[in-house]
Amino acid sequence: MKVLLAAALVMLSACSLPSPTGDPVVHKLSVAGQPYLLRQLTAGTWTASAPGEASLVSSTSLNRAALLQAIEKISGCKVTDSDYSHQGAQLDAQVDCASHLKN
Repeated sequence: MKVLLAAALVMLSACSLPSPTGDPVVHKLSVAGQPYLLRQLTAGTWTASAPGEASLVSSTSLNRAALLQAIEKISGCKVTDSDYSHQGAQLDAQVDCASHLKN
């Protein structure tokens, strides 16, 4: 009986879900009165998105410049390239952290 109980405990422990760790920190900000979320995906990639499932990131040059400036400020890195993804719902920015911004 003890063997069956031990085996059952081992089987049940294997079914537990891993705890969510390492989720990217979300930085909330407002640009031109619109809310945006900034996240670091990798060491060299940051994203900006508007909250909500169907929200698009404004593609005006002023808005894009403000979002890229916010990414540089929060990351402390220089944006080297950027483009839109997910049919305009996300602005992706590649950053160079080797040459940290000097403010």
